[in-house]
Amino acid sequence: MEILFITENQMQERVEEMDYNTLPVGLGLAFATNRAAMDRFVDMTDDEKKEFVERSRGVMSRKEMDSLVSSLTEDEEPDLHLEDVNQIFKGPSIG
Repeated sequence: MEILFITENQMQERVEEMDYNTLPVGLGLAFATNRAAMDRFVDMTDDEKKEFVERSRGVMSRKEMDSLVSSLTEDEEPDLHLEDVNQIFKGPSIG
């Protein structure tokens, strides 16, 4: 796997008005591993970017985030939250 590093100035030039202080960390990591999706994201309008970032906030797993980011390079919408709903309720109980 090849990870490409770009400087803050380069990123700012590529996405002129996007506020990266509000970009979810998982989304940034997913873009780091999918250059084609990042390039597609850069080419989106500001409204499209905002909508995509808001969609990413509802993602509940890395697999879902990877699917969402990969959808930028495909023609179909990803199926989010439909994989294994029972996983949501796993973990220690409250009482």
